[in-house]
Amino acid sequence: MKTNIHIYLSLLFFLISGFSLISAQQTDSVGVQLQAHPGKDRIYLRWLIDDAYTWSKSLNTGYTIERYTIRRNGNILPEPEKKLLTPSPLSAAPEEDWEATALQNQYAAILAQALFGEDFEVSGFNSGNLISDLINAADAAKQRYSFALYAADLCFECACLAGWGYEDKDVLPGEFYLYRVIPTGLLEQGFPVRYGFRYTGIDEYNELPRPTDLKAEFGDKSVQIYWNTSLYREIFTAYQVEKSEDNVHYEALGMPYTSLDDRSYIMYIDSLAENDKLYYYRIRGLSIFGESSEPSDTLSGKGAEVLQIAPVISRTAILESGAAEIEWIFDETTNHLIRSFDLIRADVESGPYETVHAAIPPETRSVTYLGLKPSNYFRIVANSLGGKQTRSYPVLLMPVDSIPPDAPQQLTAIADTTGLVYLKWNANKEADLNGYKIFRGNRKGEELIPLTPDLVKGIQYVDTVNLMNLNTHVYYAAIALDNRYNQSAFSEIVAVEKPLKVKPSPPLFVGFESESDGISLRWIPSPDSEVALHTLYRREENARENKALKTFPKADTATVYRDSETEGGKVYIYTLTASSKWKVESNPSPEFRISALPSGRIQALKNLQASIDREKIQIRIRWTSLTQGKVKNWKIYRSENENKLSIWKELPVGETTLWDNLELKVGNTYNYMVMAVMNDGGISNQEQTSIIY
Repeated sequence: MKTNIHIYLSLLFFLISGFSLISAQQTDSVGVQLQAHPGKDRIYLRWLIDDAYTWSKSLNTGYTIERYTIRRNGNILPEPEKKLLTPSPLSAAPEEDWEATALQNQYAAILAQALFGEDFEVSGFNSGNLISDLINAADAAKQRYSFALYAADLCFECACLAGWGYEDKDVLPGEFYLYRVIPTGLLEQGFPVRYGFRYTGIDEYNELPRPTDLKAEFGDKSVQIYWNTSLYREIFTAYQVEKSEDNVHYEALGMPYTSLDDRSYIMYIDSLAENDKLYYYRIRGLSIFGESSEPSDTLSGKGAEVLQIAPVISRTAILESGAAEIEWIFDETTNHLIRSFDLIRADVESGPYETVHAAIPPETRSVTYLGLKPSNYFRIVANSLGGKQTRSYPVLLMPVDSIPPDAPQQLTAIADTTGLVYLKWNANKEADLNGYKIFRGNRKGEELIPLTPDLVKGIQYVDTVNLMNLNTHVYYAAIALDNRYNQSAFSEIVAVEKPLKVKPSPPLFVGFESESDGISLRWIPSPDSEVALHTLYRREENARENKALKTFPKADTATVYRDSETEGGKVYIYTLTASSKWKVESNPSPEFRISALPSGRIQALKNLQASIDREKIQIRIRWTSLTQGKVKNWKIYRSENENKLSIWKELPVGETTLWDNLELKVGNTYNYMVMAVMNDGGISNQEQTSIIY
């Protein structure tokens, strides 16, 4: 069968660059691309072969559809329930079944020609040999593939007739299915084609959204309609534009409209029978399953004759009153197209412009303006009856200016520890301000010199100073200049203290005293005025690192400090540093090496008690330890009756109980004394007790 395909001129775009929206999902290997769409009471399936050559071999061959029920009422089934939806492979309807449909449906005609035609022609254009030249230059198989899939995308009935679509009506709520489409005919021919898979259920049904984000621009007997397609790429394959003259009865304009590139917006152009008449437009989205969305919001408007010429400013002058006089040229034969003129003004050519004289009558060609600034750019705007505007080129008008700007105000400067100085000031108000110059001096009262040859355009500047020299302050000032290079007076001079990186002089030890309760140190502070504090360091002999013992604010006289956290017999090494207010630390002072004296007697024990165990014939002696961490060991003294106490035993620090069983005699008095030997070599208090056996 050979069918003449009559389509609109807009289809030329699809012929040149088009492929089905579904075919955009191609992969490196050939396979069945399957789409599944849940309806209210059925599930629609659409598929294709994603390679033109393999597709051409699949024509009039069959597909087998299998369905597996995976989930029911929220529960995954232990074994999927398989159902064969096509006992016989599904293939294209015979050629004679297409005749009646092709006469009524242009998409069926395209599909029939692609499936059964010996060749593939596109006719019905009035553009010479352009289309035939394009077709002859392209590969025939790809032409069939492109047109067939495009037609199937726009007509689900035709896709089913071609064996590429199916409706599964035997579905239930709460059930979810995995569909598998098997290219039976291709597999029988030995083509290794991947199956198509989709998982869905009617519980996932959603109504199609209405297209949104539409715009319309009405011109001279024409309208351009734009709408956003980026939100619906996975939903709609085409759009139908509808038009009305009464906002009640709408008719579709031509074929559904599709854009096959990645632009977010597509445009549709329609011609209007006449200007000044209200027309209405709306858009519907079309899916590949034959569904049409609800219409979009309505766009309306009227065409109008377009104003194509612009005014030209022909003369400007400054009158004795100081006002500006502006004249312009505009074709008087087009006065009927405009509503009025406006005079607009800006400080610079690029704008922004503001309207300074509005609603000038269409027949007027000159106007005066009082309120000139040092720099003035003027334009004349023609306002058309249709709302469009045309503008003249800008013209500069500058009155004579010899008045300098004001001096910059509120100049501030802050220096950081890297040597950067951040300057900031308030912006001048003069409209013709050109920029600023920054000046600096290193000594108070000396002449300031400019930092850069060019003007600073903003209200901030960053300078760099040397933090290693000895001047503690730098001094800044600024001036302002206008476009005529009139120069302002100097701003107030700002003094900035530099965060110097020069190390201050260290302090110096002048004496010490080592006593049983600690070591006293005396030193003379650093003489530098920038010093903010001193730090005392200490380490034990043979230790590697100094420990910061304490910090002291700078004092004008000698400082005394007692280090009470020492242990007798140990050697301590002390040193001092000075730090400036910018946290630069001096070299350390010469070291002091000092031996700590043992501490005096401290309360190391109490509650010394003696008790008799007559059954075991022994006396138990025990006491309570108070400062176990500083005790080295215990010494216990013993005597009988009036004899002098003598050393009896030594116990480690962890033991506070012992037993006396040395030939005890009834009636004798036994005397005991306990004291501790401290870690620093000192001794503790002594505790004594006696008991008669």
